[in-house]
Amino acid sequence: MHAFINSSLQIGSLILPNRLIQGPLAGYSCAPFRTLFNHYAPPAYSVSEMCSANDVLYKHAANSRYIYRAPQEQFLAYQIAGTEPSVLAKAALKLQGNGADIIDINCGCPKPKIRKKGAGSALLEAPDQLMRIIKEVRAAITIPLTIKIRIQGNEQDLVVAKKIEEAGADALIVHGRRWIDDYNKASDWSQIAQIKQSVTIPVIANGDIHDLASLQQAVDVSGCDAYMISRAGSGKPWLYQQLLEQQGVAVSVVEKIKLFMTHLEGLAALEDEYKAVLQSKSLVRYYFGKQLNESILQRFYQLDSLQEVHSFLHCSIDSLN
Repeated sequence: MHAFINSSLQIGSLILPNRLIQGPLAGYSCAPFRTLFNHYAPPAYSVSEMCSANDVLYKHAANSRYIYRAPQEQFLAYQIAGTEPSVLAKAALKLQGNGADIIDINCGCPKPKIRKKGAGSALLEAPDQLMRIIKEVRAAITIPLTIKIRIQGNEQDLVVAKKIEEAGADALIVHGRRWIDDYNKASDWSQIAQIKQSVTIPVIANGDIHDLASLQQAVDVSGCDAYMISRAGSGKPWLYQQLLEQQGVAVSVVEKIKLFMTHLEGLAALEDEYKAVLQSKSLVRYYFGKQLNESILQRFYQLDSLQEVHSFLHCSIDSLN
């Protein structure tokens, strides 16, 4: 597996350095999150937070958390959502002008507020509309186009995958759960394997990959071209180095605190300190996990500034070790 995941991956005209990808995370995967991976061995590329195509055109400024791209980012895909082909095409073209390396269309989001608009995973139930979207976006941009879907768990998966390929997508990303499935249901890599075998474009497996053992199982069962990790990348910017080198990465508590503060300071610079401190209260569990007992957490939740966060964590080093 080591040689395979470290080999180059081609999506359209783009040559990528390895076969691991950091997926989109609503509320988290903005530039301060994505750039942390550069402290170690980074993924082949990262994906932005899902963003409404309409908002790309009419709401978000170039320096917003959804659009801003840090200078040190290497390869970046912007993920957009919507239902109108012309709006998605215009948004994709605008993002290409902003420096996007890949455009990804979300056809997998299971949230009711997205589905009721006919977007996200609801597009899989309207394949003709989805094909119109892919064709119009493909015609508008010159960079690679990927489509992220969920399995439906039946023969429709193969039909839709083939249509997506024929419409002009350069790669297909497949999450191994149906939109109605809870996260306690295992990702169906066998179903992803059938989709992989039905098309010739690269297929990227997504779901339940969080360490070497789960990555090995995904590779063995799905036989895909690349692998997308989403939630497991939160608070573990060393994860891709660990997977690519197939060995543990020693990260001290002091180093974790430094990474955590770098993340928060980046958020404060991009938005403001209040929002950075607010997000710290959800991020802290990803960085320190079971090292934080309930008493420490309750005290952490009372902090009001980045300076207080920094001082509190350094004073808690003994507890975190």
